[in-house]
Amino acid sequence: MAVRAPSRHFRVEPIAPGVYAAIATPTGYGLCNAGIIDLGGTTVVFDAMLTPMAGADLARAAERLTGRRPTWIVNSHWHGDHIWGNSAFAGGHVVSSGRVRTEVLRRSRRQFRDCRRDFPAELDRLDGPDSRVAVADRPRVRGWFRGVLETPRPLRIVPPELTFEDALVLTGTRRSLHLITYGGGHSPSDVFGYLPDERIVLTGDLVMVGLHPSVGDGWPDRWERILARIEGLRPDRIVPGHGPTASGRWIHAERTYLGDLLNVARGAIRRHESLREAVRAPIPTRYRAWGFAFMFPENVARAFRLLGPRTRAGLR
Repeated sequence: MAVRAPSRHFRVEPIAPGVYAAIATPTGYGLCNAGIIDLGGTTVVFDAMLTPMAGADLARAAERLTGRRPTWIVNSHWHGDHIWGNSAFAGGHVVSSGRVRTEVLRRSRRQFRDCRRDFPAELDRLDGPDSRVAVADRPRVRGWFRGVLETPRPLRIVPPELTFEDALVLTGTRRSLHLITYGGGHSPSDVFGYLPDERIVLTGDLVMVGLHPSVGDGWPDRWERILARIEGLRPDRIVPGHGPTASGRWIHAERTYLGDLLNVARGAIRRHESLREAVRAPIPTRYRAWGFAFMFPENVARAFRLLGPRTRAGLR
């Protein structure tokens, strides 16, 4: 059951006592999901959403639900839709892996600038006859583009100030949140949150439910291995980076997607196809109902480029 939240950017869904998912609405300016966790005496927000506007609403929702402003804001990875809301959390401390901090400092400002430059033309094409975006996905993509374009400038990029190498435990009087990274799969470094008592995992974009993931900044083989390790924690429930909350069994669906993606790329290489030919591969039947289908050719291209030298060497 959703909890009424005074925001157009997300709805709040209770997951366990004191644990909430903020699920991005299709037309809002949040884009990614977030978590709100009452540790007992301390409040944590997991991922800050796309814009400072959504982040400000998220901070208010966290205060209303837990009785205090967030102390900790966790960034699952460096991508703008998870961190550009950081500046809305006055008095909070942003935490992530050291590699995430490095990537934010190195790449986030440029990513925001490029999005501001490119999104007006992308918006114009969104409803055109040559649009790559399915009609059902257009409200979410339109909210993504407009959110960035309506973000007041200059955007203050707030990198993680507290960092860790492999794991960090945030502890309160009620529960502990384990922040863990097994390296990079979706991005150069992916942090997930684990609540062992409730067996809940906040996955960031390591898992997207009912949507094609974005592989363009990642490594699908490493990603598969990371998901296998997360499955070993036997989570009952996940809060994905995008899409609805789901049972822990959805992690296997994401692993299967990545394996199938690699097989599509390997097949194209073995048939000596060019990249242009490879990206025309049809979406496997089991994923044709998933949203964000426009990601699939880009995902094939990434897998093709990564596998090409290895696969060709094996064919000699």
